[in-house]
Amino acid sequence: MKKLLILITISFAFIISIFLFSILFTSCKKERGKKTIIEPATGKEIRMEINRFEDILFGSNQQNLKTHLQANYENYKPLFNTTLDNVEYFAMIEQFATDPNMIEAYKQVKKRYPNLDWLSNDITKAFSILLKEFPETKIPKIYSLMLGPAEFSYSYSQRVIAQKDFMTFAIDLYSINSLQDNKYYNHFPKYIIQMLDSTYIAPDMLNLYLQNVITPTDIPIMQQSLEATLCDIIIERGKYIYVLTKILPDYSLNSFFRYNEAQMKWVEDNEYNIWGLIVQNGLLYSKDRPKYMHLINEAPTTKGINNSPSRLGDYIGYRIVEKYMKENRKTIKELILTKDSKEIMNKSAYKPKRS
Repeated sequence: MKKLLILITISFAFIISIFLFSILFTSCKKERGKKTIIEPATGKEIRMEINRFEDILFGSNQQNLKTHLQANYENYKPLFNTTLDNVEYFAMIEQFATDPNMIEAYKQVKKRYPNLDWLSNDITKAFSILLKEFPETKIPKIYSLMLGPAEFSYSYSQRVIAQKDFMTFAIDLYSINSLQDNKYYNHFPKYIIQMLDSTYIAPDMLNLYLQNVITPTDIPIMQQSLEATLCDIIIERGKYIYVLTKILPDYSLNSFFRYNEAQMKWVEDNEYNIWGLIVQNGLLYSKDRPKYMHLINEAPTTKGINNSPSRLGDYIGYRIVEKYMKENRKTIKELILTKDSKEIMNKSAYKPKRS
């Protein structure tokens, strides 16, 4: 299903979290001048600012929280499940906003991200490139927010939400290294923590946006199909990673794979061997998902392969797509609209060399 049903749910005891929404490398965070974009619908020059819901919820207005939230309700309406006049609903929000652990987490988040101008710049620049290929695209509003306590795999899966009208990202999860002393955040595995840093915010957001909004609804999501082959899934993922390299040109390649530098070097050095494993075991066009899940699953490492990162198939899928685009000179739009993974595979003439 292309569209996600979103709701904000705040549990009474712990409260929260995920309702409807569920760098750039540190060296690149310097201000490079504020980017703007021309909105297709109005022709107006705008900037894609980050609306920081965590400031609204945990800022200095908690003594008059309801009045403060009502004053900001329209701007942050997508993040509310119902009106604030609902007594039980507001009570849950209030409990979340006044939770000492959440207040402390908010202070750490603000210390980690005093401003998000760099992220606004990067996303605005990405959309300026996307609009050249997809001029009918509506520019969404962007919100940051805090998920709070939740089981780590659920939080990780909901760290970003992308819809036609808005995108959200859980800024507390992308501050996870600063929150390990907080009981709400100290249960995340190390391999997940590694993939929750500022470097990955824009790639994560735009990857999901490409899948949920830019890709037409008549193009199925391969991972959701029981008939999908490994080829279908890794080329689909490779398509989105390739597009990310074009719309976020200032980012390093490992940012799109959520790899650290050592992991990126490992897959680059072992591309020939990974491809050999896929071919020799007859996995490329296999529909037997249990046989190839270890190549696409999120995990500390790839099962059976020493010192490897996870999701090795994603890297191979990207390399196939990269070769396809080099050989066939297609546009980004043409690539996204190409449904047949076999066509991309065959026309890519992909054959990695032994390093």
